[in-house]
Amino acid sequence: MGEAPDNSDNRYFMPAVSKAQQRLMAAAEHGADFPLARDLRASMTHGQLHDFASGSMKGKPAHAKAKGKGQHPHSNLGKFLHPKKKGR
Repeated sequence: MGEAPDNSDNRYFMPAVSKAQQRLMAAAEHGADFPLARDLRASMTHGQLHDFASGSMKGKPAHAKAKGKGQHPHSNLGKFLHPKKKGR
């Protein structure tokens, strides 16, 4: 899906699919200090974060469409938005 090889260091360009994802990747790339950004920095290289964060936001939706019927867009944030309560 639009992946073109970047011959300089054998990486593939990975564009963000929404403005929200692009902003999140840019924040993580520039050292934002919140749990999701720290997790992204730990799991991705700086080059990967840069690839997601770069590019134009023109024409991208504000948020990516949910996968599956009735799924909330923030459901992938898991324990950060919906911490489990003890005793439940």
